[in-house]
Amino acid sequence: MKNAPSLILLSVAVLLGVAGALSHAQETKPIAEEKLLFKTDWKGERITLPPSFAPDMELKGIEVIRFAPGMFDATADSFFSYAFVFSVSADQKLTKQVIQKETLTYYRGLSKNVLKGKGVEVDVSKFTFALEKAKTVKEAPESVAKPETVTQFSGQLDWVEPFATAKAQTLHFEIQAWGDPETGRNYLFVCTSPRKPGETDPVWKTLRGLRRSFTVRGEARK
Repeated sequence: MKNAPSLILLSVAVLLGVAGALSHAQETKPIAEEKLLFKTDWKGERITLPPSFAPDMELKGIEVIRFAPGMFDATADSFFSYAFVFSVSADQKLTKQVIQKETLTYYRGLSKNVLKGKGVEVDVSKFTFALEKAKTVKEAPESVAKPETVTQFSGQLDWVEPFATAKAQTLHFEIQAWGDPETGRNYLFVCTSPRKPGETDPVWKTLRGLRRSFTVRGEARK
């Protein structure tokens, strides 16, 4: 879909007001020294946490996102498939409870605010996010985290997709969390897609490849 929005933040900023988004970014400046790198030509963005569309999130830090080419095309195999990473200070613990709560708050805010800009009301209280700890850690970032330092989760979000369809959608998640003593940061790497995460699924193979090749450069402020 050629005219579909290419960036989540751009769409939300238009809907909520560019001035408000810029004001929020000025209040919480990104960490200049830290570079969160994806080995891909997928388009993406870097935003401040909490984002303007989900101000109730308690995590504070940086989010870097990479979108599959068909992210906003409801007819594409890679529709709403993307990867993102949160970088937060070491004192912000990424426990199962925190991840579950913050992820649900994130997607409730995203759906509510984007649809509100289109004149559509949605009951976000009906959204649910189930999260389970995985038995094994697979394909962790090779240059960033040792498997024994990573906690992996699988999740399922039932929500209303706001950009292309405004219809109910189930998103599947693979999430890895770890701490890095060198940067003094905690990281949350998320792969998500409406496609079920099979071992041979081409979209999921690409998402896992992005995770495996993810790197962090520079030093982060604590």
